[in-house]
Amino acid sequence: MAKHVEAYFRTENDAESAKSSLQKYNIEQEAVEPIPEEADLTPIVPASGSANTGGGTFAFTDLLSTKKDDDAMADKRHLTHVLNFKIPEENYDEALKVIVEHDGHMDQSKL
Repeated sequence: MAKHVEAYFRTENDAESAKSSLQKYNIEQEAVEPIPEEADLTPIVPASGSANTGGGTFAFTDLLSTKKDDDAMADKRHLTHVLNFKIPEENYDEALKVIVEHDGHMDQSKL
């Protein structure tokens, strides 16, 4: 079964580069689009915080801290494009690694 993935990036080039790197994992229905201004980026965090990828970690309390929350929201405003794609479940972990390599962000509930 295929999983739907949305990964957010700072530039269109970052998103396109990630899309190119993901081609070897048989992704489908891939599209890079600008993030709508009204999009709620509250649950979006750096994919490097994922336990699945072996990347950096973050504490949930850090996300709730007012100063850090302000910093996190300022960082999210710099995200400009989203990459949507479907990938076979068996390739999902590899896809997360590619997203991390390209400094992507994802919904924390999907990590």
